[in-house]
Amino acid sequence: MELQIGFNEVEIDALENKSVEAVWTYYNVQDKSHTIIPDGRADLILTFDILLGGKVSNIRPIICLPFTKALVMNIKAHQGFIGIRFRAGSADTFLNTPICNISDSLQSGKHALAHAPWLENLYRNKNSVNQLFTSINQHLCVKPTQSRSSMVTDILSLIHETQGLSQVSSIAQQIDFSERTINRQFSNAVGLSPKQYSSIIRLRRAMECLADPNYAISSIAVDCGYSDQAHMTRELKNYMGQTPTRLQKSIDQQIII
Repeated sequence: MELQIGFNEVEIDALENKSVEAVWTYYNVQDKSHTIIPDGRADLILTFDILLGGKVSNIRPIICLPFTKALVMNIKAHQGFIGIRFRAGSADTFLNTPICNISDSLQSGKHALAHAPWLENLYRNKNSVNQLFTSINQHLCVKPTQSRSSMVTDILSLIHETQGLSQVSSIAQQIDFSERTINRQFSNAVGLSPKQYSSIIRLRRAMECLADPNYAISSIAVDCGYSDQAHMTRELKNYMGQTPTRLQKSIDQQIII
């Protein structure tokens, strides 16, 4: 399998593991800087240099935990990535450390291996992209699927059904648990609080709308559930470091949604 230029999701057997949401690749032949928007998920990533003839070298592991600020990554020419994205609340089976203890961080190299030692087995003695994909399949197909609590599953469903507009108080009434219990169990499983996760769902919807230059920012604020345009501006500045106006003018392939 050859890596395609840009960001691409790929279909491989590893997706049969119900804890895995996607397997993706990224590759470019030029130096690039990308801004990555929070999505509330955890990714296990292998990055490497691609040599002439398609061989890979200098393979390094990365664990990208659920984060609350946009990440800016400077990527070298001919640097490749293979990523495994886990469903929200499903990464703990693959980590030696509870996700709530290391969320909002990027772990790489020996620090990544400290939290997921089995990652080293994915790339040890491998020198091609095909070998890496074969290794990922072999390991993920035999890894157990993370069994999320029914409470966490219900909370995630309600947040997505309402596109991030559910209040914790409303969720508590619907599933008949206290707000304290909901906050604790959700944060332990996902690495973010329900409020943070809901904000990220709204953020991503707003960013998708901002990709349309003809979509009025005031309308985006209403359609995405913000109380007003000022509310959306505050949240986007908090997550992205820029106002909606600036983001709409500059959003392009440099921002990965």
